[in-house]
This record gives sequence, structure tokens and C-alpha cells, in this order.
Amino acid sequence: MRATRTCLFLLLFTCTKGQPVFFVKDATLSVQPALKVERGTNLTLTCTAQVSHASGHIPPHSYNFYKDFHNANNMQPLEARGKETLHISQARAFHSGRYQCEVVVEGQKTKSSFQEVEVKGLQTPELIVDKLRVKEGENVSAVCKAEEEKGLLTFTFRDGSNVVYLAKTDSGQAQTYILFHSGRTADLTCSYVIKLESKILHSNSSNVVSVEVQELSITPTITITPSTEVFEADTVNFLCQVGSDYQSSPSLSLLLVKGTKILQQNMKTGQYTKKVQAADSGEYECYAIMNKILKTTSANLTVKELFSQPELAIRPTNVFEREQFTVTCESLEFASERIQSSDVKYYIYRNEHHVTLGAFDGKLVATAGSESNGNYTCKAEARNIIKWSQAQIFSARVLVSRPIIQVVGQVVGQVVLGRPFLIHCFSENGSFPITYTLKRNHNLLNRSESRHPHEHAIFTANISSENQIQEFRCEAKNSPHPPLMSEALSASVIVPVGLVFLTIIPTPEDVTEGHDVVLICKVSRGTPPVSFRWYRSDSNIPLLSTTTMANFSLHTLHKVSSEDNGSYHCEAFNSGTDFTRSNKVTFTVGVLSGEASVWSKRPPDTGDAGDVEDPEETNVEYTEVLHPQADPARVPLKKGTDTVYSELQTPQQGLGEVF
Repeated sequence: MRATRTCLFLLLFTCTKGQPVFFVKDATLSVQPALKVERGTNLTLTCTAQVSHASGHIPPHSYNFYKDFHNANNMQPLEARGKETLHISQARAFHSGRYQCEVVVEGQKTKSSFQEVEVKGLQTPELIVDKLRVKEGENVSAVCKAEEEKGLLTFTFRDGSNVVYLAKTDSGQAQTYILFHSGRTADLTCSYVIKLESKILHSNSSNVVSVEVQELSITPTITITPSTEVFEADTVNFLCQVGSDYQSSPSLSLLLVKGTKILQQNMKTGQYTKKVQAADSGEYECYAIMNKILKTTSANLTVKELFSQPELAIRPTNVFEREQFTVTCESLEFASERIQSSDVKYYIYRNEHHVTLGAFDGKLVATAGSESNGNYTCKAEARNIIKWSQAQIFSARVLVSRPIIQVVGQVVGQVVLGRPFLIHCFSENGSFPITYTLKRNHNLLNRSESRHPHEHAIFTANISSENQIQEFRCEAKNSPHPPLMSEALSASVIVPVGLVFLTIIPTPEDVTEGHDVVLICKVSRGTPPVSFRWYRSDSNIPLLSTTTMANFSLHTLHKVSSEDNGSYHCEAFNSGTDFTRSNKVTFTVGVLSGEASVWSKRPPDTGDAGDVEDPEETNVEYTEVLHPQADPARVPLKKGTDTVYSELQTPQQGLGEVF
């Protein structure tokens, strides 16, 4: 039979062939004499391991101890570490916590369950000072001791109920220096706290140490002469003093202060003198500083005005260029027991330059204009006391200039007859607000007020004939002066295209194959340039587009054939209209019979014998057309190699429906 070996794995265990078989069943931690003890008790923590093995040999093993999950082996001497017991001598609150032990057997580790240890009580701290009697500005050394306690302690020093110092240390004691600022008996105490893993423990207060603090007799006195109530221009003396024991002490500082300003830093050997003004009224303080101790005394000084602050006035408030205005400077109140009103002299300044040279009674008369604009102030002076008024900015109002009237819109200066348009009235110069009035034939139409440069006077108008554009004018007014009138409105008036007529030559019934047909598109009215387009009515693509300065235009169909049969129309438009469509003209191309055609020579009209010319001369047919313009247009018509001129008139032939 072959020998076999079975390895049992329990907890953390490794079996190697040829080595003794064992395993750790359990690890137990016990605490003696108890889990809750008083401070100063000796504690013993024992770790017991249950190890099962196959032979009589028990492998060597060691132990580790933990407090609040941190290794606690260093809580006992080095030579005792690794043993099954942890001895804590004279346990303190610091030793409270959750303990656990660990068994290590040939690299295999097994931990016990936790045991909660509580050490009750804290040492009452002791406060020690080096002096029991001091003066203001001196300090004492204070030491707070709790040397029996372990761990990190936070010490608190108190003067009565006031905390004066905090310190953290693990040495069991803390030291500080306490400075005293007032004469009294100071009661000093100290205490400490220790922070454990789950709670904070507070010690009792230490013994009370009473320190007698003697007052430093450096409270100053302040003297104001000749009086605490004086007038402007009076000379006032300020004197600060302390007791004779300290007045000459090199460690004493004596200052005179008003508000936040130090008037004099060294008041120990002299006084502070000043010729006062009304603004010098207020509280004055003497500060005595010695050994970081500050003491103060104050006194109030009242300075009565010799004369009040001058008042600057500019009248009238709204002054236009070339008008007169008055600037006055005057103090309304005087100390009659000291001065007369005539003792006060006045000066007026513009932009910091004196403008009232020589004798001046406080009133300046000037003419408004750009040279008089500026920042005005005035000065009043008596007995070397100078007072300034509040500043005022003066700017002469500018009379409105002659207004400008113009048409505005998509195209500036252009009006479409029969459509509303916008009129802008404005002046290039003039102080706001400006009132603009639109008039037509001197009759008021509308009014608008512009209060700033970006507020425009815009009016809506309409005309029904071209010459009415000059009936509009506008007025501008910004002062009591009469308003100014603009020139008459001038603008380009666009007459929209009126009725559009299409005429053909020859007449529709005389159109013959192989000959030219002229399509004449004419408008009844419309400002040039006028654009024309010709269409065959079964197509949206124009046959021809052209623009002309005349009120008509031509399109020639050369050598027509049956393919040209159909209806035709034209369109006309200008900048005042989109487009207007003409009547429709329809023709059918006839076939030639012989040489006669609509273009043949016309036989003499027996009823018109007076109009018959020499038979040898070619007789050309003319159609008279009335043209709305002054000069009739002559239109060349081409038939083969012959040229015919026809004067256009309002179409009477070839007119179809207008659509």
C-alpha cells in the first residue's frame, strides 16, 4: 500500500510535504483586571492561540497587538514585544480604545475579536506662574501641567472667562506669556482636552492663580487755549500731558489725534498750534502709549464761522448765445462781532482761471458764447480765511440753425407719386430740445420734438402730382425767438408707369408672310427710364427686354411665317412700379398673292386728290400718333430693303383686351 498524506486547510494555513501538520483554530484576547478601570490601574492584555497539530511538535509563533486598528506593540518594552501579553502600567485615558490581537504561525495570521477598554478619569492640571504682581503692559509666564497624561493634549489658558491662549502638545505641559492691559486682579486658570478615536474628554479646570495688575498712571490730560469756542482765524493751542513720573520717560509716546489723522506725534515737550477754520471743529484726542498700553483723553473744539461758504449762482438758467447772463458770488452769513460784510472779498474763476480782475462786488455780467462756457467756481476771502463755493458748469445754449428738409427712405431724395413717403426735418446746430413743425402751403400738418441727437423728426406725407413736392417746408424752434423756416422740399418725383398699350405695324389683318412685324409697346405715363419686355402669350420667356428714356420701344419680328401666329403682349415698368401688362394683340400671318402686300405702294385716293404726290415718287404710308412728350419720336421700320418712318400716336388700331 502506498503511503498518502492529507492536508487540512483551516484559516490561513499551507501544508508542505515533509513538514509537521498543524493549523490555528482560534485566537482570543482577554483584558485583566477588567475592561473598565480607573486611571492608574495596571492592565494586562493576553492573547491565547489554539493550535492543532499532528505530532508532538508545536511550531513557534508570535503575537501582535492593535489599538483602534493601529499597531500597539510599541506600548511595551522592546524585549517584551512578540509575546502573548501586553502590559500597560498606570493606564491613562489615552489607553482607552478598541483592542485586538493577532497570532502569527510560520507566516499564517489569525486575529481575535475586539475588546473595548475604557480608562476613567483625567488628571487635574496644575497652573504655575512666575509673578503674582505686575504692572499694566507687563506679562507673566504661565505653565499648565498634566504630566501623567499621555497622547496629544490641547491646553487652554483663561483670564477669567476669556480664552487667552491655546496650545497642542504631547509633552504633558504647555507654556505661554500673558500680557495685562488694565489695572485689576486677574484670575488665571487652565484646562486640557484629549481626543480619542470616538470621543473627546475634557479635564477639570486647574487651580486659580490670582495676579495683581497695577494700573499704569499715564492717562493724559488735554488743554485747549484760549477757549474751546473760538472764531475762524483765531490761533488755538493744544497741550497733552501725563503725570510727572512718566512725562519724560523714553518709553512713553504722546500724540495728538483728530479723527484718523495724527496732528503731532511728539507732544511730550511742546504744544500744537494752529490758526483754525470752521472745518477744524470736532473732537481732539491725546493718546499716551507705553509698554503697549494705550490711554486716551478727548476734548471738543467749536470753531464759529467768520463768514459762510460762498454761494455761486448763474442766472438765467437757460441762456442762449449772444444773450447776457449774470454770475454772482455771495456769503450769506457773517460773524458781525468780528467782521463786516465789506471785509469779505470775492473772486470768480472759470476753468481755474481768474476772470474778475480789479475791483469786484461779487456780480459778473457776461455775454453767452463758446468763450464763456466752462466750469465756474467762486472764492470768498477775509482775514486770510479762504472758502470756495460749489462748482457749476455753464454752457450757453445754441440757437437752432435753419432746418434742412429732405426725403428719406429706401432711396434718399426720391418720391413715388401716389405713395406715402417720409420727410426728415433736422438742424445741423442747436441745443436740444428742438421742436420741428411740418407745414404744407404754410398750413400745419404735424409737430415733433427732438430731445437728443438720436431722436429724429420724421413725418409721413403723400402727393398726387409732381409739383406738389415743393409745397412742404418745416420750421425749427428751441428758444423764445421766432422759428426758422426751411427751404421748400426738393426731391425727385417718380411717376409710376400708367396704362401700357401694344400696337403692331402692319395691322393684324395685314400681316403677310415674309415681311417684318413691328411690336410697339407704349406707356401712357411714367418717369424714365422705362423698361419694356415683349412676350408671346403662350410663353413666360420674354422675346426681348430693353430700357429706354422714351415712353415707348419697339420689337421687330423679322420675316414672319405661320410659326409666328398667335397672341402677343408687352410689359413696362420703372423705379416707381413693379410692372404693368399691356393689351393682347393677335394676328395670323397671311400668304402673299403676287407682289402686292401691305407694304405696296398705295394707289392715289380719289377722295384725297390733294394729297397725291408725283406718281414717279414712292408713296409711303404714315400713321399719325399723338405723343405725350414735347418732341415726337421717329421710329424706323424696315420692310425688306425699304425704310418707312411712322410717327406714333395713342394706339387706335390692333388693340385687343387689356389684362
